[in-house]
Amino acid sequence: MRHSVRLFLALGLVTLLASACAPSDLSPYTFDAMYQPVGSIGEISTAPDCATYRELVVEDGREDDTVGVRYLEEGTDRYDVTMGGDAEEWLRDAVDHAFSQAGIEKSGDSNRTVRVTLERIETDEAVYRRAEYDAKVVLEAAVSGGASWDAKKDGFSENYGYAGSAENYQETVNHAADRALAALVNDSGFLDALCK
Repeated sequence: MRHSVRLFLALGLVTLLASACAPSDLSPYTFDAMYQPVGSIGEISTAPDCATYRELVVEDGREDDTVGVRYLEEGTDRYDVTMGGDAEEWLRDAVDHAFSQAGIEKSGDSNRTVRVTLERIETDEAVYRRAEYDAKVVLEAAVSGGASWDAKKDGFSENYGYAGSAENYQETVNHAADRALAALVNDSGFLDALCK
């Protein structure tokens, strides 16, 4: 009898703790734009010495700060997620890091302008007891002043952790940006345009 009571109490405690960990409702969420490199340095190749630029223009081409949705896995309601802060500064920090890793340098001898525009950020936070995060960053990049070149580049990343975590959002979005920029600085057409 005592064993049954202990088992019943233990199962009740486990159920209570499990339900306490599962969010019962969500609301809209905002996290701040804050760049920290996440990608592996090995994802970026070293650019040729001739790959230089005179000016770097970074722009936020999005219509608003909404970047995605969050929702309970077993629910139907969707809540907006926004990225607050200065998205242009965030992107400039990411571009500066990628260019530094690749060895692409600013030079007064160059006549080329590099323009990188943030076209889209997409996030998805699916919440159960913890949350799965997905992010996609889409960039439009162009070179002018010598050879003309332009292309879209995107990067995707996934993360897992506590629901509604600014750190998890930042890591996921930053890693997606790192991957989009790795695709840019590894693009032979981009590097050729910087060398002409």
